[in-house]
Amino acid sequence: MPLTDAERARQVLASLQETARACQSKVTATDQRYIGDFAREVSENLPGQWNVRVENYALPAWQDDLLSGLWATGRILFQLQHGRVSAAGILQGETGAELAIIHDPRHSVYRIGMLAPRDMYLDETVTPPTSITVHPAAVPAARKITSGLLADYHRAVFEMQLNHVLDDLAWAQEEFEPGTIQDPPQQDLAEAFGRFAAIAPHIITALRSNGADAFNAHEKAFLDDMDAVFGEPGPTPEIPRLSLLGMWLNNGEGLVDLARAAARTASAQAALGLVRAVNAPRVLPSPPPQIGASPSRR
Repeated sequence: MPLTDAERARQVLASLQETARACQSKVTATDQRYIGDFAREVSENLPGQWNVRVENYALPAWQDDLLSGLWATGRILFQLQHGRVSAAGILQGETGAELAIIHDPRHSVYRIGMLAPRDMYLDETVTPPTSITVHPAAVPAARKITSGLLADYHRAVFEMQLNHVLDDLAWAQEEFEPGTIQDPPQQDLAEAFGRFAAIAPHIITALRSNGADAFNAHEKAFLDDMDAVFGEPGPTPEIPRLSLLGMWLNNGEGLVDLARAAARTASAQAALGLVRAVNAPRVLPSPPPQIGASPSRR
C-alpha cells in the first residue's frame, strides 16, 4: 500500500502486529521490493498485452514446479537449483509466450527466463532461449527482454515449428507408399496434413511480407504455386483432398527450406518479423515423439 496516508499506514501496521501475535508468527521488515510490482511495471513496457500473476513458494520444494516448467538456460536455472526462491512473477503475453521473473537478493538483480510453450513437445535439437539478468529498473529491463529474450524465444519456437512440419512429412513419406493413400485418407495421415495446412498460410504470408527482392525467379514461382493452393484462408477447397496431400508430400519440404533460408539470410529486423508472423497463431498441437523422430531433420 502507498505510504502517502501516514495515519492509515499506522493503522495497518498495528493491525498486522496484532494479527501476527495472534498467529504466533514473526513479521520481518525488509527493503526488498514486492516482485509483483516490478513484474507489472515490466509488463507495461513490453509490446502487446501481458497478464501478470505472482506465484508464492512457501516451501523450498514448491519452487521445483517453476524449475520444471522453465524452457531456458543460464543463471536462472542455477539459482532455482541451488538457492531459495520465495516467489516469482509470471508474465503471459497475448500470443501465449510466458516468462518468469525471480529476484536474486544476493546480487540485487532479477533473473528472467522463458517458460516452455504450451501444447508443443520440446525438440531437444533446438537450444532453449538463454535467461537474462536485469537490474531493478523496469524500462531497461523490458527493452532487454524484447530485444534479447523474446527474440530468442520466437526464433526457437519457429525452429521447432518447422522441425515438426518436417517430422510429419518424413513420417508420411516413409509410412505411405504411392498408391496406398486411401480416400478419405487414413486418420493419422489426415491429422499430419492438417497440421501443415494450418501453419502453411502463415508461413506463406510471412514470406510474402519479407519482400519480393529476397527470392530468385524460381523461388518466386514456387511461392506463387504454394500460395495459390495453401495461402490464406487455407487449402483451396476445389482441389481434391488427395491432390492436396500429394502437393504436401512433394512440396512441403521446399516451403520449409524457403522459410529457413529467409530467416537465416534476411536482415535481423526482417527475419524476426518473419519468425513472429509464423508464431503469431496459437502453437499447433505437435505429433507424438514416436512420429516425429526422423533422421532427415535439418
